[in-house]
Amino acid sequence: VAHAEAENPSISLPPGWEAPPQVRLWETVPAPAAYERASRLRMAGSANSEWVSRSQQAKPVEGSSEIDIILENDAVLVFLEAKLGSDISTRTTYDPDRNQIVRNIDCLLDQAGGRTPIFWMLVRDAGEHRSYTQVLRHYRANPEALMAELPHQPTGLVADVAQNLSLLRWHDVAKNVSQTQPDDNAEIELIKAELGRRL
Repeated sequence: VAHAEAENPSISLPPGWEAPPQVRLWETVPAPAAYERASRLRMAGSANSEWVSRSQQAKPVEGSSEIDIILENDAVLVFLEAKLGSDISTRTTYDPDRNQIVRNIDCLLDQAGGRTPIFWMLVRDAGEHRSYTQVLRHYRANPEALMAELPHQPTGLVADVAQNLSLLRWHDVAKNVSQTQPDDNAEIELIKAELGRRL
């Protein structure tokens, strides 16, 4: 949280956010039903015959999203997308305007269940040449742009997500990990060493 606030001082967290979270890794989350309906209608009304045909098939138009890291307690639901060398996907198969960040935020909002939804990225390189840096900063400065891409979601919640967007750097997180006391578990120490090597 300290690293996220350093990159985005506007972050606003609800009471209870500091309760120890449950951590889940690489969990698949289905596309929201509201997006699925809207996407089928868009595809069915398009001039693209492949899209029209695909909209009539029972299989979901958009597959499940794999969320790299989920942190949750009774107050917050945090989705983290982790990148080492790669950038975000800027489109999906049947929606050329739907980037990976919007897709993950849509799933986040669908799963929040009354908790404050938060989306952060964990990256090695936060340079301006990265699409994720540009997209996150654009949505944070222009919440209405994110609202326009998620018209089926409550505008207030979308605005809250936009306000709390942040980029965390692997280097900063790894430095915290390396400064912890040595662990009796040899596997944990190997993981720390590998993390340091990769970064």
